[in-house]
Amino acid sequence: MNKKLIALFAALLLLFASSQEKLRVINLRIEEISAKLLASKQDKSSILNDIYALELQTESAVIELNKVGLLMADTRAQIARKQKEEESLQAKIRSSQDKVRRILRVLYKIGELGYVKLFINIGNFDQLFRNYRLIVSLMDDRVIAIREIRQGIMKLQKIKAELQVEFDRQASLRKEQSGKLSRLQGLKQEKLELIAKINRQRDFNVRLLEELKSEGENLTRFLDQRTAAAVPDLVDSKFIQGKLAWPLPGSIISSFGKKKSARFNTYTMNNGIEIKPVLSDEIKAIGGGEIIFCDYFKGYGNLLIIQHAGNFHTLYGHCESFQKKLGDRVQVGEVIALAGNSGSLYGKSLYFEIRQNLKPLDPLLWLSKR
Repeated sequence: MNKKLIALFAALLLLFASSQEKLRVINLRIEEISAKLLASKQDKSSILNDIYALELQTESAVIELNKVGLLMADTRAQIARKQKEEESLQAKIRSSQDKVRRILRVLYKIGELGYVKLFINIGNFDQLFRNYRLIVSLMDDRVIAIREIRQGIMKLQKIKAELQVEFDRQASLRKEQSGKLSRLQGLKQEKLELIAKINRQRDFNVRLLEELKSEGENLTRFLDQRTAAAVPDLVDSKFIQGKLAWPLPGSIISSFGKKKSARFNTYTMNNGIEIKPVLSDEIKAIGGGEIIFCDYFKGYGNLLIIQHAGNFHTLYGHCESFQKKLGDRVQVGEVIALAGNSGSLYGKSLYFEIRQNLKPLDPLLWLSKR
């Protein structure tokens, strides 16, 4: 086997192993989401739980769509390999056919009584032996070439059948992909309709505010328990009012403090701010510390919490995805997540809090002026 073939084989093995690992990770995530969905169904009926369930289903649909895409890519690669194999066999068959034609032309030139002529027109036994070997060789070569053609055609038929299976598989996956895409669009529309209902109907809005208040208390309890086990060796990030870098560039769409809704005559208490991203979705740590939470939290969506020195915490909610994991140590300015709309009623945004000794602080007093 030459070096090029060895390299190609190694590359194909690596590609296969990579695809298999991606599929394994995807299947694990689907199992994890399915377990969360089951738990959410057993939870009490609530608006936040409905939003959470919709977002879990949406994430599941996205992952399944990615899985189908990966399977389709594998199928296309398999089809490409089979087509190359088919082309190689076609070339071998043509070569064998040419060989048979050449042999038949030689035998034709010798003539029907060619064997007799060959044996008559001999000068000695050496020539007789050479003529005999020529005839046997011609006959053997013809038989071998015909056998090669037959074997090639049989292999070709098998490859064509395998190709048809792969083409059918690809068509089935394409149909499945279309169905999952429709489901995904339906789930997104369902969430938009639920948010519209919350913003349109007072009783829904009041229920949501009560649930958000309850989840805010749960979050405070979590931080209280987590702070009891202080993270050792945290580097002081020098949290100075008015000097901290923004977690991402954007505009403020919801400010800190108590706010009144003119529409419903209700009040909300915001422990943080909502930032609508511009230019970039990258969320950066505003100080060095350790990630003590990195998961979904009702009311906050995908939430990442960093514990800093001086008993400071920063909270980053509504993330699309995390770039770090639980327990990671991060430095100031390091990308930790991407902005999204998980758990958000505002669309894509970042919910951002700063707390010291569990007390929420107005982030705008701490972030640098723009």
